[in-house]
Amino acid sequence: MSLSDKYLALYRQYRPKRFDDIKGQDHIVATLKNVILNNKISHAYLFCGSHGNGKTSTAKVFANTINCQHNENDPLNPCSECINNIDRNLDIVEIDAASNTGIDDIRDLKEKIKHLPTSSKYKIYIIDEVHMLSKGAFNALLKTLEEPPKHAIFILATTDPQKIPATILSRVQRYNFKKMTIQTLMEQLKNIFDKENITCSNKALKMIAELGNGSFRDTLSIADQVAIYCGNKTIDEKSVEDLFGISDVNKVIELINLLNNHDLKKVIELARDLIVNGIDIERFVYQMIAIIKDFLVYKKTNNSSLLEIITSDEFSKINLDEDKAYHYLEVLNKSIFELKQSDILAETFELILIKLSAYKSKYETVKHQVESPLILEEDADFVVNENFKEPEIKQNNSQQLNSFLDLNSIANKLETKDIVNNQLTKIEDIDINDKLEKTTELLIDEVTSEYDAADIVDNIITSDLNDEDFVLVDESKKDILNPSRLSLDQILDLINVYRRGIKEGKFVAKTDEDKLKYANAKNIIEEDEQETYKILKGFNILFSCEEFVLLGIQNNDVMLEDLNKNAYQKNVVKLAKKIFGRFVHLFAISKEEFSEAKEYWNSHAEEMSKRQYPFYRDLSKEYDEVSLKNMEFAKSAFGDILKIKK
Repeated sequence: MSLSDKYLALYRQYRPKRFDDIKGQDHIVATLKNVILNNKISHAYLFCGSHGNGKTSTAKVFANTINCQHNENDPLNPCSECINNIDRNLDIVEIDAASNTGIDDIRDLKEKIKHLPTSSKYKIYIIDEVHMLSKGAFNALLKTLEEPPKHAIFILATTDPQKIPATILSRVQRYNFKKMTIQTLMEQLKNIFDKENITCSNKALKMIAELGNGSFRDTLSIADQVAIYCGNKTIDEKSVEDLFGISDVNKVIELINLLNNHDLKKVIELARDLIVNGIDIERFVYQMIAIIKDFLVYKKTNNSSLLEIITSDEFSKINLDEDKAYHYLEVLNKSIFELKQSDILAETFELILIKLSAYKSKYETVKHQVESPLILEEDADFVVNENFKEPEIKQNNSQQLNSFLDLNSIANKLETKDIVNNQLTKIEDIDINDKLEKTTELLIDEVTSEYDAADIVDNIITSDLNDEDFVLVDESKKDILNPSRLSLDQILDLINVYRRGIKEGKFVAKTDEDKLKYANAKNIIEEDEQETYKILKGFNILFSCEEFVLLGIQNNDVMLEDLNKNAYQKNVVKLAKKIFGRFVHLFAISKEEFSEAKEYWNSHAEEMSKRQYPFYRDLSKEYDEVSLKNMEFAKSAFGDILKIKK
């Protein structure tokens, strides 16, 4: 093979020779064309941008077009002679600043600048990677840039303009080159493949463009390598994956789902299998980031046209909540730097996956896969409510309960005067304890102790628990300013009421009565109350008194926070009044929060014995329509002399 027949890489064969060959930089091409047409040629230019996007090629095209004197009718296109001789043109000098960094090199350049061009209008100096010059070299170049000879033009190119002194930047016209879009790269690749008689599938074409990461030179180098690897065969996805260690999208999705399920054993097995098959770990992490980013974009916008890596069908395969998605992105972004610095890539990658697998989002509680969870008697009130079914009451006893459960509903239908005259009498006719005793058997899975209510809570609060039995509460979730979660102090107040307040007669226990009413709630809910009832149902009553009802739930922070945030919405307060027969404050806590408060109570017994009781405002004054109407009437009748007792 002669030297003239030597194979040229694709990026060298298809280097732009005219402005029309430059793709993806339309704003720069249009500006440079206007510079030539209007004869407004400056003495110095700076081309900035990431590598492989045409800075040096554009500089050569610009220089060649300026210096070509043969096409007077078409000043924007150099003649074929100038194009063929561009690398031998003595008036276009290309200097690599990376290997000519010293002050002596710039002084030598300054001496050469004095010489006039040999056959062209301008002597043009293209200084590539100009940011590599030393400080002394920049200072030496400064004076030349400030007052250059009329025949000299400087075109500086750099991938790192931040390293160039401000005194240099202020003396040049700056042009910022953009990264190539995937679409532009694919179009150019297809044109080149057609000219080279290379067949390639659309998916493989897209993969090559994505691997190029916005660099035209990198993309052509990758395409060249893949074409040689495939020989005369069609370039397909599998070929690109095998050659560059890229994993199939479905494998990435499978790994993400395993991480979400905390299946660490399968996560490690899959990761090691991928590594054995030759994946590029760093590229794989980039794939994970891109897929999770696509997942969030589609989840937020529901617009498939914005997806870059996955399809809408592949989106539906990803089992991930938003909290985890954001956490995974944060960890993976940080891990890229760790991987670049690591000499043990596989081990570092596995550690990253272990960290991701261990993360528990705010929407779930992670159970250890090896250890069996301990079930304690006190956990009975904290049941998993994912498929919650309210306790049902036997049909043949419904009438027996109505006289007790609907008492307050009947009373509410009476006139205010009738309530004042008759309500106390009607309540006195009913032996609550007797009714409770008779109806206890009607509740499914409901166990009512024969002990005094205060003694029950005493037993709950003082029972011994091991730390490993519960997941500790995240400190960030107990912020007192957050209305969706109760603070430790608020929970201690509730416990104090039930632990001491009831024994001392300052509060009246209502737990057993309220459990019956709560179990029967679904039978009294109207159609227009169903949406509000969704906020209230699915909990278990831990304990209650005249003023409040404390509800518990396990493994569902969303329901818990939803109730706490809406507890004082008018529709919620009114529905609670309908269910419990009185206005009550509703509070919801998780098993973990209750365990933490209980632990604090037990370890600070003396402090708790002196704790002051909280004050719970009377909600009837704010939400009871009869009371509010009476108040408005009183205000209109008595005016400012009326004093309202708080």
